[in-house]
Formats: sequence, structure tokens, C-alpha cells
Amino acid sequence: MPDNKECITQPTAIDLLANLPAPYGLNTDADKALFDSAMQQADLWHQAHNPTYAQLCTAQSHPVIPVGLFKTLDLATPTGDQGQWLNSSGTGDKGKTQVFFDATSMARIQQGMVQIFIENGLVSPVPARFLLLSPDPSTGDHAGYATAFLKFTACAPVQECVFAVQANGQLDTKLAWDTLQRWANEPVPVYIFGLTVFFEHLCLSQPESFRLKAPVRGLTGGGWKGMTQRLDRQQIISGLKQCLQAPLVDIRDIYGMTEHPLHYISCQEGHFHIPAYSQFTIIDADGQSAKADRPGLIQLENPFFASLPSHRLLTQDLGSWGEHCPCGQSRRFLRYIGRATTPEGTCAAEAI
Repeated sequence: MPDNKECITQPTAIDLLANLPAPYGLNTDADKALFDSAMQQADLWHQAHNPTYAQLCTAQSHPVIPVGLFKTLDLATPTGDQGQWLNSSGTGDKGKTQVFFDATSMARIQQGMVQIFIENGLVSPVPARFLLLSPDPSTGDHAGYATAFLKFTACAPVQECVFAVQANGQLDTKLAWDTLQRWANEPVPVYIFGLTVFFEHLCLSQPESFRLKAPVRGLTGGGWKGMTQRLDRQQIISGLKQCLQAPLVDIRDIYGMTEHPLHYISCQEGHFHIPAYSQFTIIDADGQSAKADRPGLIQLENPFFASLPSHRLLTQDLGSWGEHCPCGQSRRFLRYIGRATTPEGTCAAEAI
């Protein structure tokens, strides 16, 4: 990975990957070759600039790093670039991970996320209103999900943004419903972003049904499996549709983590179709690639981070993979099953 001046005149394989014109198209040989080249470039960069990662490579070529290792070791790669620090949720046994997002990596990530949002129909050219079932990140040291959901508001010009989670981490359901009722009579698009468990709280506290003139799109993170207490996903979505009486209520799941550059959005079937920027593998109990529909640990690959050698990341999440999704997307898909660790080690569990 050359320095920034070289990148301006000669795009690297990673830059070319980040700017693929059709990342959700067929898995062409050219795309696969570009991905492999970008991953090799990431390897060489981190080996040259990160002595700890270079040591890992002497023991094993192309090391896959467990996500928990980033919570116990300082594995950051110096970039000499400006950027910002973001925290993971910090709800696991080993606390928060601080990740530095350098400006070069951030530009690639933003390019990829724009395409992911466009593919899933979440980009609006007209101003929209956002109800965030999360705290305002500017009010204190909140879990990483608060910053993530705020960043997602870039999918449309923000006319108004309301944070419905108090400083103590509790959802203010009255504020949330009062806000939606206040917006009801205007056809301005509405987005609702928040943790799964807060969507459940919202559904359980719903008032009498009312008609919302605007379409409602939403993203929920924190995992559906085992996080809610009384309602499953279908009950939550059906309850919100019945209460809001909106022309559209489209609530999708989102999957990602601070240590991995991108977040992924589910299709209408609840499956995650990973774009050509990334690859995933399901690792079975024997450490091998699992067969279709067989559960295992999710391994994610993406070369966008210059500041963290997490381009081959073994998560603590269980999943499986499949093909021929009913949604019509040709790419194979990832199913999220749940945490391999205890449910208490999640930001969603802390909110219960």
C-alpha cells in the first residue's frame, strides 16, 4: 500500500476494489482476482508497517486473527494519516476495542457503505427524518452502536434527528412515539435505526394505531437471536406495521463490528449478501470450511483498513451459508445465528 501521494496518481488494487461499479453483481473471475490482489496488498502493507503483524506472519502466512485479540493487544498499524478513533461496544469480557479510522481507509469504507445502502433501497435524495433508538454520541462515552447509527444518517439529507435513548441507556418510548405521531401528517421519509431490543420495547409500548403518511425504513443491529425477551422478529415487524399504518414499513437487519470495516444489510428474506468488497467463510468445529447450511464461526475478509490488520477476522458469531436466495440475489448469502459466546456479551443484552 503506497503512500498517499502515490495513491493519487496510481490507484491501488484496494482502491479499485472499493470503486467496483457493480459490487453485488455476479462473482466474475476478474472480481475475484482483484479481491485476491487487494488482500495481498493489505498483507504487504501491514507486514511492512506493523512489527507485531509481521511476527504473526512468520508463524503463519495469511494469519486469521480472532476478534478478541484486538481487545488484549495493541495491533494497530501506524499510517501517519489523520482520522478518528471509534470504540467497539465494550460489552464483552475484555472491554472495548479502540480502532483508529485513518482518512484513506475511511474514504474506502464510505464508498463501500454507499453502495451497500443503495443496493438495499436505503438512500433518499430528499430530506428525511431520523428516529434513532440510541443515545446522542456527543453526550458522553456511549457504546459503539450509538456512533454507528448516527453515521448511517448520511443516507439522506437530515431534516430532523431525534435520539430516543437517555443518557442512562434506557429507551424513552414516550418520546419515540410522540415523535412519530408528530411526524405523521407529512410525507417526509422516516428512518428508524436502533438495537433489536429497543425495537421490541417500541413495539410493546405502542399506542393506538395511527396513519403515518411517510414511508418508514429501518435498520436494527445487535442480533435478533436471543436478544428480545417477549417477541420474535416477525411479531415486532408486524406490530409496528399495524400501529404505524404507513404506506411502507421496511425494517432490515444490519451485521458488522468496529474491528471490520463494513456493515452488511439483510435482504427481505433476512439473509446477508456480501458484496465483492469482502468475502466470508463459515468455520466448523474442525477448523475447516463448513458445508452449506451447517453452522460455524463467521470469518470475514476485507482489505480496506490501513490502520488495523483485521483483513482476515475470525468473529465470535455463529452463522451458516446458503445459495439461491428467494430474494433473487445471485450471490451466496450469510445467515446470522447468534453469538458463540454468552448473550450477555453484547450491547443489545446490556440494554435489556
